[in-house]
Amino acid sequence: MNETTMTVQDMSCGHCVATVQGALEQVDGVESVHVSLETKVATVFHHGEIDRYALEEAVQAVGFTPELRR
Repeated sequence: MNETTMTVQDMSCGHCVATVQGALEQVDGVESVHVSLETKVATVFHHGEIDRYALEEAVQAVGFTPELRR
């Protein structure tokens, strides 16, 4: 399983975490998601390649600013 991580600096509560997690889980190819409020990091687990733009777009669509890590 592969993983892609992103920073989501503007999360401030448990509701933010749930919103970001839910948005990422809807992206095609995503197997599971772990979002940490403490570290402001979302980790997306997936098989094979994933559309990194789709991940960013999903987070932006729910009002947050993602920064994918390379």
